[in-house]
Amino acid sequence: MPVKVGLRYIDKWKTDLEKEVLAYEAEPTEKGQIVFYGPSHFTRWREKFGNPVMREVLLGKSGKPCAVNRGFGSSNSEHQLYYYPRMVRPLDPKVLVYIGDANSSAFGYTVEETWELAERVITYALTDFPDIRIYVCGSVPGKAMDEKTLERKKAYNKLAREFAENTPNCFYISPLDYEPLLNDALFLDDKVHLNADGYKVFEEFFKKELKDEFDKF
Repeated sequence: MPVKVGLRYIDKWKTDLEKEVLAYEAEPTEKGQIVFYGPSHFTRWREKFGNPVMREVLLGKSGKPCAVNRGFGSSNSEHQLYYYPRMVRPLDPKVLVYIGDANSSAFGYTVEETWELAERVITYALTDFPDIRIYVCGSVPGKAMDEKTLERKKAYNKLAREFAENTPNCFYISPLDYEPLLNDALFLDDKVHLNADGYKVFEEFFKKELKDEFDKF
C-alpha cells in the first residue's frame, strides 16, 4: 500500500514527530520495562497536559516505576511502524502495550490497512524479543461517538482480537468494552482526548488488565 502520511512531519496538523522522538531518545530510560507505545492517548498521560504522570501511577507491586511512555501525538500505525526501531527496540521491553488505531482515517487509511501496519509493529516486536508479552489494545472510546466512528472502531477491534487469540504471547484488551470509560464526562471538548478524571479511569483499566505484569516488578 502507498504511504499516505508525512512520516517525520505532519503538514496537516503541523506536528513534528521527529522532534518528539528525538526528545524521547534524549531521556535516560531503564530497559526491560513495560512500554506503552501508540498515539496521543499515551502522549497526554503527563503533567504537561494537566493529567497524572503515567510512570508515577502505574507502579509495580514493589512500588517502583515500571511503565515507559512512548506515545507520540498525531501518529497512526504507519508512523509507529516507521519509528519502531528507535522508539521500542532500544528499550528491550519485557512487555509492550500497543495502541495502533488512531488518526488513520484522517489520512485515508482503511481499517484493514491500519491493522496491517499495526500487525507489522507487533510482529517486529515478537521477532526481536521472543519472550516479550504484547497487549494488543483495541480502540479507545470517544465522546458522543457517531455510528460510523463506532463501527470503524469495532471493525479494528475484531481484527486485533482475532490476531491476539491466535498468536502466542499476545493478549487482547479493549478500552471500548470497559464500561467505566464509556462516559462522555471523561473527555475533553475535542471528543477524542481524556481529561484528568478520564486518565484516572484509564489507569484503573490498565491496572486491571495488566495486573499480572505489574506484579512482576
